[in-house]
Amino acid sequence: MKKGIIFVIIYGTILYIAFLFREPIMDWINQSNIAYLPLMFVLAILFGVIPIVPFAVYAGLMGAKYGVWVGATINWTGSVGAAIIFFVLARYFFVKQFQTYISKFKKVKKFDYIITQNAFVAVLFSRMIPIIPPPVVNIYSGLSTMTFQTYLMATAIGQIPGMIVYAYLGNQLFTSIRSFVIGLSIYVAFILIVIPIYRWWYKRNE
Repeated sequence: MKKGIIFVIIYGTILYIAFLFREPIMDWINQSNIAYLPLMFVLAILFGVIPIVPFAVYAGLMGAKYGVWVGATINWTGSVGAAIIFFVLARYFFVKQFQTYISKFKKVKKFDYIITQNAFVAVLFSRMIPIIPPPVVNIYSGLSTMTFQTYLMATAIGQIPGMIVYAYLGNQLFTSIRSFVIGLSIYVAFILIVIPIYRWWYKRNE
């Protein structure tokens, strides 16, 4: 509950600041210089690893600046790229440090159980719905016996819906509040559909 309140406060503050500085932000968004695209891809991965700027905010800006599909591609590249980096670091470089970090999360045991049933489905569902924080999924997957190919495939597929939604919401935020609300409602409905499917699969394999 407390985390939810903090989440609302942080993103509410960001939206309020964006509203106050909407004119310079709009000027930057309207300058959709394709020459900066490679930098945007690099920054997407950087913010996915080190959230100097919340990734959701950056992802929304990419949708506003470059449109839904290009923005979604940038977002997807950033999220998958960051996931790969965390996986490699956890598996080959900072094993003990990440094991200590992971042990603090209560839901890790549940995720471990899901992985033993089907690693692909475990990661896929964790990408589509907020079962476990993404950094925890990335690190624990690297510490597990899961193959990199399984992890990459599940991550690549599972990140698609969310990255498209971020880009769409960012694209509509400065143009049509009605479309923004509709898009957000569709995404919430999608999550509400996926959650029962996940619970059904979990109970079936329990």
